[in-house]
Amino acid sequence: MRKKVLIIGGGVAGLSAGAYLAMNDFDVEVFEMNRVAGGVCNAWQRGDYTIDLCAHLLVGAGPGSTLYEKWNELAPMHEIGYWPVEEYLRVEDSRGKMIRVFTNPDRLEKELLEQAPEDATAIDELIGALRNLADYEDAHEKPPELTSFWERVREYGRTMPFLPVIERFSAVSLEDYAAEFSNPLLQKVVLNLSESRSSAIFSLLMLSWMGAGKAGYPKGGAVAFTHRILDRFQSLGGSIHFQHKVTGIVVQDDKATGVELEDGRQVFGDYIVSAADGHATLFDFLKGAYTSKTFEKFYKAHQAFPSMFYIALGVRRDLSGLPAHILFPIEGTLIIDPETIIDDLSVRVHHFDPSLAPGGKTLVSIGIRTANYRHWQKLQGADPEKYMSEKKRISQAVIHALDKRFGDFAAHVEMIDIATPGTIIGFTNNWQGSFEGWVHDPKTGLKSLPHTLPKLGQFYMCGQWIAIGGGLPGVLLSARDVAQLICHAEKKDFRHFSVEARPALP
Repeated sequence: MRKKVLIIGGGVAGLSAGAYLAMNDFDVEVFEMNRVAGGVCNAWQRGDYTIDLCAHLLVGAGPGSTLYEKWNELAPMHEIGYWPVEEYLRVEDSRGKMIRVFTNPDRLEKELLEQAPEDATAIDELIGALRNLADYEDAHEKPPELTSFWERVREYGRTMPFLPVIERFSAVSLEDYAAEFSNPLLQKVVLNLSESRSSAIFSLLMLSWMGAGKAGYPKGGAVAFTHRILDRFQSLGGSIHFQHKVTGIVVQDDKATGVELEDGRQVFGDYIVSAADGHATLFDFLKGAYTSKTFEKFYKAHQAFPSMFYIALGVRRDLSGLPAHILFPIEGTLIIDPETIIDDLSVRVHHFDPSLAPGGKTLVSIGIRTANYRHWQKLQGADPEKYMSEKKRISQAVIHALDKRFGDFAAHVEMIDIATPGTIIGFTNNWQGSFEGWVHDPKTGLKSLPHTLPKLGQFYMCGQWIAIGGGLPGVLLSARDVAQLICHAEKKDFRHFSVEARPALP
């Protein structure tokens, strides 16, 4: 008789774990609280525009990497395709100077030396690191729990050529690394490659893999990508229940045996996997009864990625002449909330994906990070009128800044859509409204959190709250690990095959 696995959460983690378990002949049911799958990796329609919140970059989108091979077990990557990224970011200052962050290391080296010759030594180290990391593969085959001593030795040998660079840039945050440069504009570039508290190694890996053609923007964005994973899961026999919010995990004799739904119903299975928000899993679903010192330490002391105030604009103009991602200073400052004041705008011009807007029109998005999620939650619930007026105030100030920078902009805006931290929490239930889980900083090292809890049997966790650093690749590997651990518990060989493969039944 086939064993049943119940998965909480229909984001990329839940769908991926479900697909791998279905490949291995488990009966899998996913419970998703929303009407659609995808979780944070989602998009929505506003008139003729598709607003993509998530898929700015996918590592493994291009062939030639082990991550591409693993994604191809979940979605037909050759059919999806991707847009390569030649210029990752353009950063301007108030004097009209700019630095373009090319993903090709030769072009980047030339650009940086021209704009910041005083930092030649530091630039040489940076470019050398990017060239070194182009062949680095950070996609393990087995979870740490199942990796033997000799497999670890072989893995260490494989990574030896990269270790000096990995250790050097894992130990320094982007904030501290930026201070190693003397040119103010180059400092600003480094600081804005990602979350300033994160280890520099992640940004260097991203740039290196983009330059090598291993990372890019999946055509069609988040919805096209997640829908193909959902299709894969369902084609393997998995089932998903939408608008089924889980509120508790049923435990009997220190074993997870089922889930409790918002309407009071209980559904039972042989294994329970939570691909949902980590804090809700530990402290709401399990009421804090089975947490560990490791998790308690993280939730008390470690930094999560902040939440986001997100503005999407539909513009009746062809903006293909603009950079796809630009950071520029605004006049004065803009108060977002009592804890967030900005003097720069980070703007994405989505002309590279024609599926997001009709011909001759362009989707433009602005993401503003804020840790003050409580302010927006409180305003949304207690004073809806003020909540709406604040959204309008900020969006109008942003449109004014875009009009001043690009010219003839405001008159062509025909769609405005705004998501606040309150929106994100309502849709994803993410702790503190975080958009990507834990920040990978110099204290965490290159590791992930445990997939299991020490005193609770038949229970596993995967997703962005287990894979430190967040991002879709970490989510994929975390889900794949959980499937292997459950197969191991059942004394089954782990089977995995690409979308095109049609393996014979055992």
